[in-house]
Amino acid sequence: MKTKCLAFTAAVFAALGMIVGIVYHGMMLSTGTGGTAMAATHPMTFALGCGGFLIALVLEKLFAVSESKLAKPAYFVYIVGVAMTVIMLIVRGYFQMSGTELTSGADAAISGIAGIGHTVLAVGMALFFVALFRRIFAAEKPSDKGSE
Repeated sequence: MKTKCLAFTAAVFAALGMIVGIVYHGMMLSTGTGGTAMAATHPMTFALGCGGFLIALVLEKLFAVSESKLAKPAYFVYIVGVAMTVIMLIVRGYFQMSGTELTSGADAAISGIAGIGHTVLAVGMALFFVALFRRIFAAEKPSDKGSE
């Protein structure tokens, strides 16, 4: 993806990170509970979303990763993975903070979907690294060294 798109995506995740932080803080004050999965949503959204796309932005400027055919799929797969992971943290955290006792099936379903989210996230990262390495190795072709 191009730099404008990556910068915008990082900004959106930064805004979402702030929103989930405010929601967590409000729920913590109203329920009197902290230390739940909901506490991880704020740093997770900032680190994986905002931070991840800011790093991708720098790598795009250095290596033009978006010229790889895998860049666009990596972008979308990564976003889906981050979204699934953060949403399931919110769901689990909500139930923990509200004091709702989950059935073993519901607990397993939340864990399973979160696990799928992590897997999708890992696939997105792998696609990005393949795209990055292709661009790095394309920039270091032997024909380029002869012209120095």
